[in-house]
Amino acid sequence: MIIPGRLRALVVDDNAYARAISANGLKKLGVGEIVEAEGGAAAILELLTAPFDLMLMDWYMPDVSGAGVMTVLRDPRIGAASQTPVILMTAYASRDNVARARELGVNEVLVKPFTTDQLGTALGRILGAGAQAMGDGSVFL
Repeated sequence: MIIPGRLRALVVDDNAYARAISANGLKKLGVGEIVEAEGGAAAILELLTAPFDLMLMDWYMPDVSGAGVMTVLRDPRIGAASQTPVILMTAYASRDNVARARELGVNEVLVKPFTTDQLGTALGRILGAGAQAMGDGSVFL
């Protein structure tokens, strides 16, 4: 059984406000530990340092893009981190961007701005069939 309070999440976005909103949504959903990274390079370092149960990531970042992070992350040589579920957060959800993200191994896509309920639904999908978003924004696992 997945216990939200024990989940460890990485939030990656070059925009501090977007990171804060995303982290706050995860807290409302009961995620126990949230680590923030302000860009793709920092995210890769975090992923190599300790395991995460999930990652929320922006697509367009100035240092290393979401595509670059996914290319590194899904390389089997990176070890267990290569299996980290990823939710892409983007304001640019064009058909091409979403298709490219899926090709690179993104599990879910959320269009910015998104609600806590939408985030909860995406979490439920990536964490398994036993996870369900509740009407109050929480996730029952």
